[in-house]
Amino acid sequence: MEIQDRVFLVTGASSGIGLATAVALAGRGAKVALLARSGDALEALSRRLPGSFPIPADMTKFDSVREAVGAAHRKYGHIDGLVNNAGRSYAAAVEEIEPEIFEEIFRLNVLGPIVAMQAVIPLMRAQGGGSIVNVNSGTAFMTVPRYSVYAASKRALLGFSLTARAELEKDRIVVSEIYPFITATNFGKNRMGKPGAGPAANYADGDTAEFVAGLIVQAIEEGQAQYFANDRLRKMAGA
Repeated sequence: MEIQDRVFLVTGASSGIGLATAVALAGRGAKVALLARSGDALEALSRRLPGSFPIPADMTKFDSVREAVGAAHRKYGHIDGLVNNAGRSYAAAVEEIEPEIFEEIFRLNVLGPIVAMQAVIPLMRAQGGGSIVNVNSGTAFMTVPRYSVYAASKRALLGFSLTARAELEKDRIVVSEIYPFITATNFGKNRMGKPGAGPAANYADGDTAEFVAGLIVQAIEEGQAQYFANDRLRKMAGA
């Protein structure tokens, strides 16, 4: 898909990979609807990006997701792409998992993206096609102690994404997935669970958010099923 003059929704746009993606798309001439819970951060970002539209939204509240998609459609008249980036991790041993947090992680990492997809699919179908990019994780192919909930959520997203890709091909709606590795964002700091409970990782030495945003742009332009941050992940996936 060409990016110039197209309309994209980016979730989790207030920081990290989402922010870098919004900047990258706007730099290529797209109009970007910016979705996140932090209204002030979105307003500040929107002032930097001509033609963008800040929409405060909580991806764990499904009516909020649907309303955000509707607001973007009313603003621009069409929606060409959706980047499902918002997500969060949770570190806990299996015997320590709190069901309420488990549920929250799955609402954010799995059901939120699905509801966003459900909201944009009819709009894209009516206009003749579109692009959906779901930001997954290398942990979908790993067994990482204390990361079972996060990894399970990303494995679920993998299954839904590949199925949606097959179902929507006839409608010219292309569904792709991105698999980042360790990325220099606030992902580790924002992790739920006890402090220090997760695996040790030096996020500052990871890939930049801009690198991952480049993979997202590539997925939009090329439309392949999966994009990996490195060959190690590609081999783990058997791709």
